[in-house]
Amino acid sequence: MSKLLEQVKHTVDVTTPDADELIHSTHRKLDYAMLLARNLLVAVAAILFVSSFFFEEIYHILKAVAYFCGTGAYVFELLLLTDCFKTKVPHKEMFMVYCLGPLYLLMGLNYILH
Repeated sequence: MSKLLEQVKHTVDVTTPDADELIHSTHRKLDYAMLLARNLLVAVAAILFVSSFFFEEIYHILKAVAYFCGTGAYVFELLLLTDCFKTKVPHKEMFMVYCLGPLYLLMGLNYILH
């Protein structure tokens, strides 16, 4: 169990940005908050997806909320990559964000309406 906790701590340390990583940004505190929010949404989505395997009667609600969290994570990723739409990023670098963000939203709606 302690090895698992060490791995979780290492993952959090790796995914939490340092001040040096955000030096290029014009608004560091906002970028840091957006990164934390994105990482939190991804973690919540993963937990909800795994939980949906064990709760058969409400699996569609859990998956819908997980997909909505994934959509939110992609929105934060879009804001981070474009520096809140101040930087133009080539479309081929943004392909996943542009395609999977709306797709996650549609999949979440599908599970809610199911």
